Amino acid sequence: MATMIDIDDCLSAVLRYAPSASDIVARRCLIEAARSICDRLKNWRITDEMEITTPEMQGVVTAADVAIVSIEAAELEGRKLDPITVIALDDRHPGWSYDTELGQARYVVQLEPNTVSVYPRQEGTLKCRLVLKPSLQAVEIPKFLREDYGEILGRGAAGIILTEPNSENPQLGLDHRAWFENQLNRQDTKAKAGQHNAPLRTKGSYL
Repeated sequence: MATMIDIDDCLSAVLRYAPSASDIVARRCLIEAARSICDRLKNWRITDEMEITTPEMQGVVTAADVAIVSIEAAELEGRKLDPITVIALDDRHPGWSYDTELGQARYVVQLEPNTVSVYPRQEGTLKCRLVLKPSLQAVEIPKFLREDYGEILGRGAAGIILTEPNSENPQLGLDHRAWFENQLNRQDTKAKAGQHNAPLRTKGSYL
Protein backbone atom coordinates (compact mmCIF):
# COMPACT_ATOMS: atom_id res chain seq x y z
CA MET A 1 0.00 0.00 0.00
CA ALA A 2 1.33 3.43 -0.94
CA THR A 3 2.26 5.84 1.85
CA MET A 4 -0.33 8.61 1.94
CA ILE A 5 0.17 12.30 2.73
CA ASP A 6 -2.26 15.13 3.42
CA ILE A 7 -3.07 17.22 0.36
CA ASP A 8 -2.01 20.28 2.38
CA ASP A 9 1.55 18.96 2.24
CA CYS A 10 1.46 19.69 -1.50
CA LEU A 11 0.09 23.24 -1.37
CA SER A 12 3.52 24.82 -1.83
CA ALA A 13 3.89 22.97 -5.14
CA VAL A 14 0.94 24.83 -6.66
CA LEU A 15 1.16 28.16 -4.79
CA ARG A 16 4.63 28.58 -6.27
CA TYR A 17 2.94 29.02 -9.66
CA ALA A 18 -0.41 30.46 -8.55
CA PRO A 19 0.40 32.43 -5.38
CA SER A 20 -2.92 34.28 -5.22
CA ALA A 21 -5.01 31.10 -5.12
CA SER A 22 -6.88 30.29 -1.93
CA ASP A 23 -6.01 27.08 -0.13
CA ILE A 24 -9.49 25.70 -0.89
CA VAL A 25 -9.08 26.24 -4.63
CA ALA A 26 -5.51 24.96 -4.58
CA ARG A 27 -6.59 21.74 -2.83
CA ARG A 28 -9.35 21.11 -5.35
CA CYS A 29 -7.05 21.67 -8.31
CA LEU A 30 -4.30 19.53 -6.80
CA ILE A 31 -6.77 16.65 -6.59
CA GLU A 32 -7.78 17.22 -10.22
CA ALA A 33 -4.15 17.20 -11.33
CA ALA A 34 -3.37 14.11 -9.23
CA ARG A 35 -6.33 12.29 -10.76
CA SER A 36 -5.11 13.17 -14.26
CA ILE A 37 -1.61 11.89 -13.48
CA CYS A 38 -2.92 8.58 -12.14
CA ASP A 39 -5.42 8.23 -15.00
CA ARG A 40 -2.78 8.74 -17.65
CA LEU A 41 0.24 6.99 -16.14
CA LYS A 42 -1.56 4.22 -14.23
CA ASN A 43 1.15 4.42 -11.60
CA TRP A 44 -0.84 3.74 -8.42
CA ARG A 45 -1.59 0.05 -7.90
CA ILE A 46 -2.79 -1.98 -4.97
CA THR A 47 -3.65 -5.62 -4.43
CA ASP A 48 -6.90 -5.70 -2.50
CA GLU A 49 -9.12 -8.34 -0.95
CA MET A 50 -12.84 -7.99 -0.36
CA GLU A 51 -15.85 -10.17 0.35
CA ILE A 52 -18.64 -10.60 -2.20
CA THR A 53 -21.84 -11.42 -0.31
CA THR A 54 -25.60 -11.51 -0.91
CA PRO A 55 -27.79 -9.63 -1.47
CA GLU A 56 -25.65 -6.76 -2.79
CA MET A 57 -23.07 -8.99 -4.51
CA GLN A 58 -20.63 -6.10 -4.50
CA GLY A 59 -17.22 -5.46 -3.02
CA VAL A 60 -15.86 -2.09 -1.93
CA VAL A 61 -12.19 -1.17 -2.19
CA THR A 62 -10.70 -1.18 1.29
CA ALA A 63 -8.56 1.94 0.69
CA ALA A 64 -10.31 5.19 1.60
CA ASP A 65 -11.01 8.11 -0.76
CA VAL A 66 -10.02 6.31 -3.96
CA ALA A 67 -11.55 5.63 -7.36
CA ILE A 68 -10.74 2.69 -9.59
CA VAL A 69 -9.05 3.47 -12.90
CA SER A 70 -8.99 -0.16 -14.02
CA ILE A 71 -9.02 -3.75 -12.81
CA GLU A 72 -5.86 -5.47 -14.01
CA ALA A 73 -6.38 -8.95 -12.57
CA ALA A 74 -8.77 -10.73 -10.24
CA GLU A 75 -9.58 -14.10 -8.74
CA LEU A 76 -12.56 -15.31 -6.73
CA GLU A 77 -11.92 -18.17 -4.33
CA GLY A 78 -8.66 -18.85 -6.16
CA ARG A 79 -10.14 -18.95 -9.67
CA LYS A 80 -9.17 -16.29 -12.20
CA LEU A 81 -11.79 -13.87 -13.50
CA ASP A 82 -11.76 -11.73 -16.63
CA PRO A 83 -11.90 -7.96 -16.01
CA ILE A 84 -14.59 -6.42 -18.21
CA THR A 85 -16.36 -3.08 -18.63
CA VAL A 86 -20.07 -2.57 -18.05
CA ILE A 87 -20.59 -1.81 -21.76
CA ALA A 88 -18.79 -4.97 -22.87
CA LEU A 89 -20.73 -7.07 -20.36
CA ASP A 90 -23.99 -5.54 -21.61
CA ASP A 91 -23.06 -6.64 -25.13
CA ARG A 92 -22.16 -10.19 -24.13
CA HIS A 93 -24.92 -10.76 -21.57
CA PRO A 94 -27.84 -8.36 -22.03
CA GLY A 95 -29.80 -8.02 -18.81
CA TRP A 96 -26.96 -9.28 -16.62
CA SER A 97 -27.44 -6.48 -14.10
CA TYR A 98 -30.95 -7.81 -13.31
CA ASP A 99 -29.88 -11.45 -13.13
CA THR A 100 -29.80 -12.51 -9.47
CA GLU A 101 -29.28 -16.24 -10.04
CA LEU A 102 -26.14 -17.62 -8.44
CA GLY A 103 -23.58 -19.40 -10.59
CA GLN A 104 -19.85 -19.61 -11.23
CA ALA A 105 -18.37 -16.16 -11.76
CA ARG A 106 -16.44 -15.47 -14.98
CA TYR A 107 -16.15 -11.69 -14.99
CA VAL A 108 -15.28 -8.88 -12.60
CA VAL A 109 -16.70 -5.46 -13.40
CA GLN A 110 -16.46 -1.99 -11.91
CA LEU A 111 -19.87 -0.60 -10.98
CA GLU A 112 -19.05 2.61 -9.11
CA PRO A 113 -15.82 4.57 -8.53
CA ASN A 114 -14.81 2.28 -5.64
CA THR A 115 -17.12 -0.72 -6.09
CA VAL A 116 -16.85 -3.95 -8.10
CA SER A 117 -19.06 -6.95 -8.71
CA VAL A 118 -18.79 -10.36 -10.35
CA TYR A 119 -20.93 -12.12 -12.95
CA PRO A 120 -22.46 -14.65 -12.87
CA ARG A 121 -23.29 -13.95 -9.24
CA GLN A 122 -21.11 -15.82 -6.78
CA GLU A 123 -20.20 -15.26 -3.17
CA GLY A 124 -16.65 -15.51 -1.92
CA THR A 125 -13.36 -13.75 -1.34
CA LEU A 126 -12.31 -11.57 -4.24
CA LYS A 127 -8.64 -10.70 -4.67
CA CYS A 128 -7.78 -8.14 -7.30
CA ARG A 129 -5.02 -5.88 -8.55
CA LEU A 130 -6.38 -2.40 -9.10
CA VAL A 131 -5.10 0.80 -10.68
CA LEU A 132 -6.31 3.71 -8.56
CA LYS A 133 -6.64 7.48 -8.50
CA PRO A 134 -7.73 9.82 -5.70
CA SER A 135 -11.47 10.34 -5.36
CA LEU A 136 -12.90 13.80 -5.95
CA GLN A 137 -13.38 14.13 -2.19
CA ALA A 138 -9.90 12.88 -1.26
CA VAL A 139 -7.94 14.71 1.42
CA GLU A 140 -4.84 12.56 0.94
CA ILE A 141 -2.78 11.46 -2.06
CA PRO A 142 0.08 8.96 -2.42
CA LYS A 143 3.38 10.37 -1.23
CA PHE A 144 5.11 9.30 -4.44
CA LEU A 145 3.05 11.84 -6.41
CA ARG A 146 4.76 14.63 -4.48
CA GLU A 147 8.17 12.98 -4.42
CA ASP A 148 8.31 11.83 -8.06
CA TYR A 149 5.92 14.20 -9.82
CA GLY A 150 5.99 17.32 -7.63
CA GLU A 151 6.55 19.88 -10.38
CA ILE A 152 4.13 18.15 -12.74
CA LEU A 153 1.52 18.08 -9.98
CA GLY A 154 2.07 21.73 -9.05
CA ARG A 155 2.04 23.13 -12.56
CA GLY A 156 -0.89 20.96 -13.55
CA ALA A 157 -2.91 22.33 -10.64
CA ALA A 158 -1.77 25.88 -11.40
CA GLY A 159 -2.87 25.49 -15.00
CA ILE A 160 -6.37 24.58 -13.84
CA ILE A 161 -6.49 27.54 -11.44
CA LEU A 162 -5.24 30.08 -13.95
CA THR A 163 -7.66 29.04 -16.69
CA GLU A 164 -10.77 29.21 -14.53
CA PRO A 165 -13.30 32.00 -15.26
CA ASN A 166 -12.14 35.50 -14.25
CA SER A 167 -8.51 34.41 -14.09
CA GLU A 168 -6.09 37.33 -14.30
CA ASN A 169 -3.62 35.46 -16.49
CA PRO A 170 -5.34 32.75 -18.55
CA GLN A 171 -2.48 32.61 -21.07
CA LEU A 172 -0.05 31.62 -18.32
CA GLY A 173 -2.56 28.99 -17.27
CA LEU A 174 -2.69 27.63 -20.81
CA ASP A 175 1.11 27.49 -20.85
CA HIS A 176 1.10 25.46 -17.62
CA ARG A 177 -1.57 23.13 -18.97
CA ALA A 178 0.33 22.56 -22.20
CA TRP A 179 3.51 21.82 -20.23
CA PHE A 180 1.56 19.46 -17.97
CA GLU A 181 0.14 17.52 -20.93
CA ASN A 182 3.56 17.34 -22.56
CA GLN A 183 5.11 15.95 -19.38
CA LEU A 184 2.39 13.33 -19.04
CA ASN A 185 2.97 12.27 -22.64
CA ARG A 186 6.71 11.99 -22.00
CA GLN A 187 6.24 10.03 -18.78
CA ASP A 188 3.75 7.71 -20.48
CA THR A 189 6.11 7.07 -23.38
CA LYS A 190 8.99 6.47 -20.97
CA ALA A 191 6.95 3.99 -18.92
CA LYS A 192 5.84 2.06 -22.00
CA ALA A 193 9.41 1.93 -23.32
CA GLY A 194 10.53 0.54 -19.98
CA GLN A 195 7.90 -2.19 -20.17
CA HIS A 196 8.98 -3.14 -23.68
CA ASN A 197 12.64 -3.31 -22.65
CA ALA A 198 12.03 -5.29 -19.48
CA PRO A 199 13.58 -8.78 -19.36
CA LEU A 200 11.24 -11.66 -20.05
CA ARG A 201 9.88 -13.42 -16.98
CA THR A 202 11.03 -17.01 -16.62
CA LYS A 203 8.20 -17.83 -14.25
CA GLY A 204 4.61 -16.68 -14.53
CA SER A 205 3.13 -14.58 -11.76
CA TYR A 206 -0.39 -13.48 -10.90
CA LEU A 207 -1.59 -10.70 -8.64
